[in-house]
Amino acid sequence: MRALHPIRRLFPAHLAREYAIRLRLLRASLSPRARAAEARADVLLISYPKCGRTWLTLLLARALAAHSGLREREVDYLATDMLGGEVAGMPRLRISHDDNPHWKTPRGLERSKRRYRDKKVVLLVRDPRDVVVSMYFERTRRERAYSGTLSEFLRARRGSLDTILGYYNVWARAAAEPRGLCLVRYEDLQTDTAGELERVLRFAGLASVVPAFLEDAVRFGSFESMRELESSDALGSGRLRARDPSDVESYKTRRGKVGGYVDYLTLPEIAWMEQRIRAELDPLFGYGAPARAERVSLTWTRHPSGVLARPAPGLGALS
Repeated sequence: MRALHPIRRLFPAHLAREYAIRLRLLRASLSPRARAAEARADVLLISYPKCGRTWLTLLLARALAAHSGLREREVDYLATDMLGGEVAGMPRLRISHDDNPHWKTPRGLERSKRRYRDKKVVLLVRDPRDVVVSMYFERTRRERAYSGTLSEFLRARRGSLDTILGYYNVWARAAAEPRGLCLVRYEDLQTDTAGELERVLRFAGLASVVPAFLEDAVRFGSFESMRELESSDALGSGRLRARDPSDVESYKTRRGKVGGYVDYLTLPEIAWMEQRIRAELDPLFGYGAPARAERVSLTWTRHPSGVLARPAPGLGALS
């Protein structure tokens, strides 16, 4: 990394930080350890960044630890491998950063998901309007790798609305490629955290889900609890540590609000985004504008014949 120091001085600070982050992510994704861990996993948790993946990771880790009988000090709640298959009978569940799409243009996105053909995939999505705003604060306040305004970021070709819509559409077309897919919306996870958590655990392969463990996980993963964990750096991880404790917009647990984008965008900007979503986003995800779409609760697995029936939003489980 020292060899990069002279090169960094030739670029603005935010660009130097951007390319340092991208290099780190690339090296991590290509490491033999990461590849081996993904190969061992039964289930992969995938999302576009800023969709609530850290929250769902915390919920799953807490619930799995309780079902495994582990003591709290034995659990790494933010590990990429949740329990890592160490406990007999527990699903081997791993976070996958997939294509690192947030650094790409729509044309640069990986189209095939055949690498997951032998895996179950939990795909976590969130309203693109909220994702864009959250991504902007991630870039400017946490990563400090972007220097423009929110209005400018909305129309950026790389890592903003165009990329989010493109990434979601890639997954809509590739839904049949994994062995099974469980679609989870951030909004539904907010509305019924215990119910959605149970659905994910059963999809992952946990035969019996104890209600008390779900309730404990929901309490542990509440916004207030996560904000306290972040403020105190209780987990000792940069994944849940405030960039600047005096700036609430630099927190990982920034707001946790559904529809919070309206507090940051102008009416014309909101109208423009809603038009783009209506015109371009696959209806599978249920993000119609401006009204909140009905609940989406989709879980399906590939039939022995290899044919996957594609359910419509709101139809519930199908296997």
